Parts: sequence; structure tokens; C-alpha cells
Amino acid sequence: MPPIDASNEETYSLVILGASGLLARQKLFPTLWTLFRDNRLPQNLRIFNFCRTLLQTKSLRIQVLPYMSLDRTKDPDKYNRFWKIVDCIQGEYDKVEHFMSLAETILEHEAQYPQSQANRIFYLALPPVVLDAVAQNISRKCGSPTGWTRIVLEKPFGRDDLTYRPFQNMLCSCFKESQIFLMDHLLSKRVLQNFLALRYGNYLWGATLNNQHVAAVMISVKCEHPVKASQAEYFNQMGIIRDLMTNHMIQILAMIIMDQPYANTAEDLRSERLKALQQVLTLTMSDLVFAQYRNNGREGDPAKCGYLEHNYIPKDSIQPTFALAVLNVNSRRWRGVPFILRAGKALNDSKSEVRIQYKPVPTCDAFYSASGEARNELVLRWHPTEEVFMRVRLKRQGEDKSLRETELNLRVDDRGPGSRGLDHYSQSLMDVFNGDQAYFMRTDEQCEIWRIFSPILNTIETDRPRPIYYDFGSRGPAQAYQLAANAGFAFFASDEWHESEETLEYTLKKSRILIGPHTALKPERQNKADKISTFSGKSLPKG
Repeated sequence: MPPIDASNEETYSLVILGASGLLARQKLFPTLWTLFRDNRLPQNLRIFNFCRTLLQTKSLRIQVLPYMSLDRTKDPDKYNRFWKIVDCIQGEYDKVEHFMSLAETILEHEAQYPQSQANRIFYLALPPVVLDAVAQNISRKCGSPTGWTRIVLEKPFGRDDLTYRPFQNMLCSCFKESQIFLMDHLLSKRVLQNFLALRYGNYLWGATLNNQHVAAVMISVKCEHPVKASQAEYFNQMGIIRDLMTNHMIQILAMIIMDQPYANTAEDLRSERLKALQQVLTLTMSDLVFAQYRNNGREGDPAKCGYLEHNYIPKDSIQPTFALAVLNVNSRRWRGVPFILRAGKALNDSKSEVRIQYKPVPTCDAFYSASGEARNELVLRWHPTEEVFMRVRLKRQGEDKSLRETELNLRVDDRGPGSRGLDHYSQSLMDVFNGDQAYFMRTDEQCEIWRIFSPILNTIETDRPRPIYYDFGSRGPAQAYQLAANAGFAFFASDEWHESEETLEYTLKKSRILIGPHTALKPERQNKADKISTFSGKSLPKG
């Protein structure tokens, strides 16, 4: 794949604000290095790190080294060249004169090239408290005079509708919507993009994704790990609902329920997502169960204790670490289908997926079934592996006319050498360079999201109800699963596919038998839990 601007006709400046924070060190710089190594970045690019801390390029290089995944036999020369395009600048986020100095430094870089267009990207890896001042200073003093200017922001986007609307007004007064990239890198996952292809490119699924055929939908983001010390301040302020449901999970719901865009453009896609969010009814407390993990009395690891037993968590905290919410959609296509969001920490395993559960089939007199109510499920999973499969039933081996559950594996993994694409974070960053906003939220989308969740969040903060408790390492509170069952979702004890890391190897062997001999060409999957990686819902502290 050729780099951006292969003709070398433009100049690019990428300004990272908050370069001393964990988000920049653990995510941004490893991603930039990978893109540079693979010749994906534009040739005339300069990276400027703007932060309050006095930071030198040499010290930054040492700080990010553990996250860079270097191949010492191939990368040293190119790695040195990468750091030659990186500069560090100290400045205060609320000082206009410091942004004027930043603009002068960028102009010095742009003056080295005779190109007619100079483009600038500002990546705000910053806490929310400083975003207003930074956005205004960038708009007034640092915009490109000859090219485009884009601004990238990561969650959280406010705490509720009352805090978000002033922020949205400020942001839209400083920048056009086409310049604003609200980052939710989960949306660039291949498995979610494949769902759109599966739905709109195949009659079978396109014709059955509606309330005539679908019984319930569950979106799950489960994590087996407790809240870490590095997350504690952020998480105890936000809780599991704001951390996951008001961004990642509700955006996935919107992609599932939206109608087909009129044209294959980013703006049409985002408009359909907005329409979908407008059809989601406001959540009420009766449709919500939230809980907090406690010591199960069996773990010998001191880190696997109750939420309130961590020395970095206030002893009176009522922040939920688990939540299950049942949402309803007021549209002709989806009316009557419950959409269940489930998210939690310190659960029995780490798994992120969507389960689209179809209505049970009528009893088939030709076959005997011992499994009771039979439901097909279309499963989109992005952690610990990216895959799409479907629960179906086939005849058991032997002479008896009885059924067994099996899976139809649709596979979204790479096939053969040279087919591997970019990871989701790299793809999101490349989309910013290319100006593709298809998988970035629009500011009015976030307004609708806060409209859905703000009432229950305000009730929790005002009335301060105590969360119920669940044991560390369990599946969560029984009340949550009862709520989901009452809404219409069926849980199957026979779901034997990828239930935990321990069964992953068995599952892969079984999948090869089920899929067929062509899987001899299929590369081995590596469980993400074995890699140095972060949980998909984790929000890294920002500098």
C-alpha cells in the first residue's frame, strides 16, 4: 500500500497534546512507529509533542520503548530515522502565547518545503478539564493558512447532556464538523465493518435482521481483570456505564439497527447512525441492574479483592463495576426487540461480542431435540479473537434422528501472507490523515447518546443507591441475568464456543474439523490475552 501523498506534494504536521501521558506512550507512539516502519505515513511529516512537562526527545524515546515492539535485527536504522522527525515542545494549555510559539515552530517546518498545501492534525490526548482552552487556542492561533486543519479527541465527551452541550457548542464554534474527529477506535474493528457487509451484501441476513425474525440482541464487553491502579481515578469518576456504554456499546447498537445508507459515503453513514440513535428510547432505572464486585473469599492473589478493598479506591465509592441495561428501539424494523448492553470488570472471562439471537424455530417432527427451545445466534466477536460465527443445529452422527448444536464459522481473519491489514488503532489514525470520518462520531450523535443515558446517570448520582454485589470471577449478579431473561434473551448452558481462555485451543481444533480441510492454510490465532495489550474498554490516563 503506498503512503499518504505518494507524489510528495503536501506537508503534514501532527501535534500531540499530552505527549507525556499513558495514552500517548502506550498507544499513539507505537502506532506511529508501526505506520512509519511500514511506509504508510506521508513523507513530509513532522511530529510535535506539546505538553506541560519539560520533555526531551531522548527521554521520551526511553519512556515509550517498552511498547514499541521492535525487531532488533531489522528495525534499528529505521527506528533512528523515525525519531528524527519528532520534536518536543513545552507549553501551558491555557497560555495563548505558548500556542503562538507552537504555530511559529510548525511554520518553520512547513517553510522547508515548497509545497503549496500544508496540513495540520492536532491530537488531544488530554483530560477533559483542559479541552475547552486547548481547542480555542488551536482554532485562534494554530490553524493551517494553506491546507486543512483537523482535531482528534478521545473519550470521555462530558459526563451527561448538561456538561456535553456547552462543550459541543464550543467545539462547533471553533471548528467545522468536517474537522472534528471524535475517536472511538472500536468502530474500526474489522468484525464490525464485516457486519455491514454481511447485512447489506447478503440477502440471507439482510432479510432477517428485523423484529419478525430476531428475538433479542446482547452486546457484551466482559473483563476478567479488576480495576487497575492506573485506571482508578478515571474509573471511579466515570463508572462502567460512562466508560463503555455511552460510547463503544451504544455506537455498536446504532450500527446494528440503522437502515442502509443512501450512498457509500461517510456522511450518509453517520446520518443513518444518528437517525438510529434518535429511535432509541431513553433508559429508565427499571431497565437497569448495576453492581460492584466483592471479594469471593477464595482468591489468594491480593489484587483479586473487592472493589472497595483496593487501596486506591475510596471506601465509600458507589461506582458500579458491572451494569446490564435493556434498551428498546421505537422503529418499525426493531420495535419489540430488546437490545441488552452488558459490561463488567472482574468477571469470569474477557470477551467482547454481539449476539443476535433469532426467534425459536417450531418443533420439527422429523428430528428429536433434547436441547429444548432452539435459537440460532449470529455472533460478532472482536475479543479475544476477531470472528463471525453462527449457532446452528445439524443432525447428530449415527442412525438416530436427533439434533446437535454446531457453528457456521464465517471467518474474518487473514488468509495467507500479505493479507494482513492495519490494526484498528492504526486504521483510525490513517482515517484521520485521509479525512475519512465514517467510523468517527459526529457531535450530534453524542447528544443523542447522552439523551438516552443522562436520566439514569443523574438518578444514580443524586439518590446514590447502593449497587448490589457479585463475587470476583463470577458471571455477575443473578438479578442482571434475570432481567435479560425477562426481556426475552435466552442463555444456553451448551454454548461451548470460546467460553474461556482454557477452552480456546479446544475450540480451534473443533472449528477446523467443522470448517473443513481448507483451514490447513489458515494461520494460527493468537489469544490477545497472551499479548501485551489493553482491554478494549480501557481508557488510558491522559497527560
